[in-house]
Amino acid sequence: MKKTFILFFWICFVPLFALEKVSVQLDWKYQFEFAGFIAAKEKGFYEEVNLDVELREYHPNIDTVNDVLNGISTYGIYHSSIFIEDKKIKPIVILATYLQKSPLIFIAQKGITQPTQMIHKTIMGTKNELKYSALGLMLEYYHINKTNATIVEHTFDLNDFIQKRVDVMSAFRSNQLFELKQQNIEYEIIEPFDFGFNMSAGNLFTSKEEAINHTKRTQAFIQASNKGWKYAIEHSEEIIDILIEKYGVKKSKASLLFEANEVKKLMMLDFFRIGEINDELTKLTFRQLKKVGFIDESEHLHNFVFDSMVKNINIDFLLTEDEKEYLEKKKRILMCIDPQWYPFEVIQNKKHIGIAADVMKNFEEKLGIPIEYVPVKSWQESIELAKKRECDIFSLASRTPSRLEYMNFTSPYLTLPIVIATTNEKLFTDDLKSLQNKKIAAVQGYSIIEKIKSKYPYLEIVEVKSIHEGLNLVLEGKAYGYIDNLMVVSSYIQKDFTGLLKVSSRLNDSLYFSVATRNDEPLLNEIFEKLVQSLDEQSMQMIFNRWVSTIEEVTSYNKDFIITLFVIFIAIIAVFLYRQYLLQRYNKALLKLSITDNLTGLYNRLKTDEKLEEEQKKVLRYESYCCTILLLDVDHFKRINDNFGHQIGDKVLQEIATVLKNSVRDTDIVGRWGGEEFLIILPNTNKEEGFKVGMKLKDNIASHHFYQINQVNQVTISLGGFELQNNISVNEAMSQVDKALYESKNKGRNQVTMA
Repeated sequence: MKKTFILFFWICFVPLFALEKVSVQLDWKYQFEFAGFIAAKEKGFYEEVNLDVELREYHPNIDTVNDVLNGISTYGIYHSSIFIEDKKIKPIVILATYLQKSPLIFIAQKGITQPTQMIHKTIMGTKNELKYSALGLMLEYYHINKTNATIVEHTFDLNDFIQKRVDVMSAFRSNQLFELKQQNIEYEIIEPFDFGFNMSAGNLFTSKEEAINHTKRTQAFIQASNKGWKYAIEHSEEIIDILIEKYGVKKSKASLLFEANEVKKLMMLDFFRIGEINDELTKLTFRQLKKVGFIDESEHLHNFVFDSMVKNINIDFLLTEDEKEYLEKKKRILMCIDPQWYPFEVIQNKKHIGIAADVMKNFEEKLGIPIEYVPVKSWQESIELAKKRECDIFSLASRTPSRLEYMNFTSPYLTLPIVIATTNEKLFTDDLKSLQNKKIAAVQGYSIIEKIKSKYPYLEIVEVKSIHEGLNLVLEGKAYGYIDNLMVVSSYIQKDFTGLLKVSSRLNDSLYFSVATRNDEPLLNEIFEKLVQSLDEQSMQMIFNRWVSTIEEVTSYNKDFIITLFVIFIAIIAVFLYRQYLLQRYNKALLKLSITDNLTGLYNRLKTDEKLEEEQKKVLRYESYCCTILLLDVDHFKRINDNFGHQIGDKVLQEIATVLKNSVRDTDIVGRWGGEEFLIILPNTNKEEGFKVGMKLKDNIASHHFYQINQVNQVTISLGGFELQNNISVNEAMSQVDKALYESKNKGRNQVTMA
């Protein structure tokens, strides 16, 4: 009996002493936004998985992300699934996402309903909110900054807005709106989501070290947190009482109930499971941040999802019906290569072998059609064939401005440092200025030449036909060194120049290698982007290990540094998951939203800009191609808003959009440029034809009965037009069309003027 009691005591109480201590750094004060974690702690869900969890409230000067990355806190909550510092992506690992839609919005004084109306206004927000959030993306896109608006640091005092000391203020949908409603304060909401910009929030994250070294603990923490959120949603009032009584939250119960209801909406539980990570949204966010220059061009997303990182899931390769039809018609893909680029690729016994060749075989199996290499004698010959459209892809190439004229590029699947090989007596140096005016050999047509000439103009580049020729020039003393990526240089030295040449310099730069696809067949790029994303790390590592061999022919002074360089990280994202039907529908809606103006249903400015760039490229590429653009503005639109109200004004804009869309061809592009301005892009249309279209649009609007204001001819438009030229940039073209529009206004409005 005594033994039984001791055993019972041990079973019941030993786990209490075995709890693992972990901490969670919140990104704000205690509130319902963290209800799931509070529920998991207070209801014992963390203890059930042997965790002793400390919830740390946010205080000024706390850097949540860096605290987690530096091990000060085990886990953290962050308002985005991407963390940026100095234009670089910090390697956080996302464990769960609880708010699929960001609660961060702008509240604005009555009448300010569009981002363009924020120009010349006073805007209040934190530096972080106004840069790296969805708010920041929207401001950057609409060119709203300190030069055309007054931007002030957030005081977190709602009276600044109520007393109209500021026109626009960043706020949380789940918090400040309740206070404004309680005080009957009129306001407008400008929500980034409505303009195609969205970020998730309530992202639970950790460091890569925690995810890999404590996988089971992390999985247990996610499981208990999700359970806590489920409980908090089903027992909101109980958790609200705990927040007030135990966590000292000073808000009223009514305020917290309002927040709870808003948080539930932001969780979007009709589309997502509790904690589900929407990696599609993260990729969209990444592209948007990169487009506006918040992320360095060389950056790419690594494997940021916990489950994918830990389990290394190899996702099936998925094609759309359009992509499948394209491949059926294509029948084969012609590939241009570098025939002398070991270990990446080389032609041996009439066979394409190497790292790139193995990757292409992997892709070929998934495509179902052959990838055939085009026999060439040099990389330069491959470039010329690609320009002539005699090959469809480069198996492995770096993106450069000149190549973008005829090729598109996928995300990189190899990243390698750049080094210089010299004869053995040369000392190792990382100060490239000491090599000023020295001759450095590089293979003709390689992307590295453009990079070096741009960043290191003091180096004298000698172009050679092959790697062997370049290394021999070094050996013969006709060039100081040969420059290339580390893997190639090491392999050739080991094979043919052992004891004669060595790596003696390195650049603070890397080369990013992608699949390049002909840019006149955009579907091909979409297909190969999916192929690159479908690569899994294990397969790439096997390919890598098969072909890579390196040497340590460096001075002992820098041996440790060079060994570090030899450790090359390949991070391939395997993110194409089968999604639930509702999630697919949501992502399609999100994609549509990102290119659609929420009021009129036309293309938004983001997409219109993109289409305008495409047309300009066609004008540059083809001498016979023409395209005319029309910029129109609704005459005296302010009077409509003043006389009939903003809601009627919005309906008038919607009707104008419908008239414009019905008045042009299906191939023409109609977009909302901002406020009451619209841009019409007319492909294959010259200046004279564009003028006729402008007159038609003017007359159709003037004769349209706008039933909201119950008057005929009440609404007119002024237009400016310009035919795109091959010697004028898009910005210059828009400047010309803008001048033409203002000339129409100065002539009395309801006019068409061509620049």
